[in-house]
Amino acid sequence: MKILALVGINANFSYNRILLKYMKKHFRQMADIEIAEISQLPAFSVDTPLSEQTEVWKLKQKVKAADGIIFSTPEYDHGIPAALKSTVEWLSYKTDVLKHKPVMVVGVSYGRQASARSQVQMRQILVSPDCDANLLPGNEVLIGNASHSFSKDGRLVNAEARDNLEICFTHFVEYIQIFENANKEGLDMSIKQPTISEAYINFPTGRLTLKEVQQIFSTIPFEIDLIDSTDHFAWFSDKPNREHVRNVASLGETVQECHPPLAVPAVMKIINSFRNGEKDVVTRPLWMNGHRSLIQYYALRDVNGHYLGTIEFTGSVEYILNLFENGAWSTDGNTGASKHEDANDNSEETDSVDASTGASESSNNDNASEVVATPAPAANDDTDADATTGASDAGSVDANNDEADATTGASEN
Repeated sequence: MKILALVGINANFSYNRILLKYMKKHFRQMADIEIAEISQLPAFSVDTPLSEQTEVWKLKQKVKAADGIIFSTPEYDHGIPAALKSTVEWLSYKTDVLKHKPVMVVGVSYGRQASARSQVQMRQILVSPDCDANLLPGNEVLIGNASHSFSKDGRLVNAEARDNLEICFTHFVEYIQIFENANKEGLDMSIKQPTISEAYINFPTGRLTLKEVQQIFSTIPFEIDLIDSTDHFAWFSDKPNREHVRNVASLGETVQECHPPLAVPAVMKIINSFRNGEKDVVTRPLWMNGHRSLIQYYALRDVNGHYLGTIEFTGSVEYILNLFENGAWSTDGNTGASKHEDANDNSEETDSVDASTGASESSNNDNASEVVATPAPAANDDTDADATTGASDAGSVDANNDEADATTGASEN
């Protein structure tokens, strides 16, 4: 279980940070707690440029990936700190990352009442329509007299506070598990519906069941992602060991939400070139995770040419390149003759075999006409080819290094 714990203040020293560090160590057998700081976030403003929102985007990704969120808040002037309020605004303005997310509120303060009033305010904010988080009622962790409740090495030495913390955190873990089990049961129920396995799609070239379609996407040697015609992240193939790790929590997000802010202009440039009919494909070879990969972006269109979205294909090409480098194409696949053998060699010719049917073109047909291969045009004939990718400017361009993954926007550099 992965839990994200936010230090609700931007001060260099805070007992709320000490509390979260204690919880991370004390409950390590129950959950993996990651502590996140808010000091690097800009003050919330709807006019803040995208170029200044990188840290905001990173925090949103962590919130989406977490099973639950802990907010630790001190109390200032009977309320939460301004930096924490600004953080919650970033996590709730035009985004649903907190929606239905299990959350817990804890707090430390110097006074006898601890952070009771700021926690009341924090709870009201988290259950507001814009946040719509799942907050367990009660379950309050209120630690006062902070300087006497913690030892110099960060241990919570107040026995009563420690016992209450253990009870409340256990309840929170159980609360998260309730939602996880409910979601899993819903998924299992949908899989068990007979219409899922029995339904099929008729294509012009054949018929596939929905199960076959799903397994095809999981089996093909590249991964696929789709941004729909309204610029929302709509779908990704459920392929194991993906180059680009996707999360279902990102589905339905806009391009701006699911991409790093600095990459959004480059991503929109690709998408708009497809939507406007200027291009149909963008190709980008690059190194990913220590191996050579190829990313290709295609304009998805219907039979009438109407734009349906942007589809991205990503896959490692190491296997293919290794075959080439080891001489896999040194033999003519039709004749079996080495490319280096004399073309006038009188050795017996080998029948050409159809790769899809296995049938020889001359098998059982002595009157078959000779097949004449059309010579490929010389490389210099295509003056419009991109020198980097070899793709024609009419259809394919090589994305610059600062242009990003169309679905994540993350530059590999």
